[in-house]
Amino acid sequence: MNLNKKIELAVWSIKIIESDTIFPKRANPLDLTYPTLQCTDVTDVEAEFVADPFVVSDGSKYYVFFEVLNKHSERGEIAVAVSTDGEQWHYDRVVLKESFHLSYPNVFTYENDYYMLPESAEAGGVFLYKSMQFPYNWERKRQLLSGSFVDPTLFYHDQKWWMFVGSKDGRNLYLFYADRMDGEWVEHPCNPIIKNDLHISRPAGKVVCQDGEIYRFTQDGVPSYGKMVRAVRITKLSETEYAEEAVEPGLLTGSGQQGSWRKDGMHHIDHLRTKDNKWMIAVDGHFLKEQNYLAWKTKRFVNRPFYSSYKLSRNIIKKLQLIAQLW
Repeated sequence: MNLNKKIELAVWSIKIIESDTIFPKRANPLDLTYPTLQCTDVTDVEAEFVADPFVVSDGSKYYVFFEVLNKHSERGEIAVAVSTDGEQWHYDRVVLKESFHLSYPNVFTYENDYYMLPESAEAGGVFLYKSMQFPYNWERKRQLLSGSFVDPTLFYHDQKWWMFVGSKDGRNLYLFYADRMDGEWVEHPCNPIIKNDLHISRPAGKVVCQDGEIYRFTQDGVPSYGKMVRAVRITKLSETEYAEEAVEPGLLTGSGQQGSWRKDGMHHIDHLRTKDNKWMIAVDGHFLKEQNYLAWKTKRFVNRPFYSSYKLSRNIIKKLQLIAQLW
């Protein structure tokens, strides 16, 4: 057994900025110097990281929903942070957790109600949730798709609902459409609309419709997961056709700077049009942290509720904790 085996852990954080354009690369780069939310801001669970932010407003406050990776369960849970001005944010709480991993909490409004379409690939389906008391009390309402799809991205255009979903391996992108959000979803005949392309196949945030143009944002997974965000313009979208073209190849990238919260890459962007006709933009980024593998696994072992419920010997737990502290 190699006691010195190392692993690299990705530590994700979130930044929320204001921009005149949907392309923040054209904004002041100083806006990305410090993160808005980090794992240390989470107060109700021990978090490995925070990622996948989606912003929404109820007219009086701003809310950002995001994934919190719970260190003990090793599953993603959905949390919310709140702001009255879009500048000062405070963490609220975890608002949705399941027996399976959740991430990518795509929150949106429809007919004065709030809905969420998170990633639930581990459960083998795409599930629609509705808030019964916003921003809390999310109830699962309907399964929209069957299959282990990642990052479901829903939008409404030309009197029809559309949904992008990625394959679990990140190589293919699929498109579905429906007349009603909670109706029957039909697979597009051009599927997969992106095939075997890690550069542009995985969704990276909500679709934006602006000035008659439709933009989708995509993760670039080359040479490794979470390297950068790209933007593409959809040029054809119908029940029989689909086409797109690149517009911002390197929209968001890692800083490459030692000590930076986004040193090693970025992989998500979300937009909200504000009252002053500007954009509130939420992004995430990460740096890689090297850690001893045995210590990492041991810390998870001693903290898991399963072992506590079976009253594992306190002496064994103390010894394991001492071992973990050696690294």
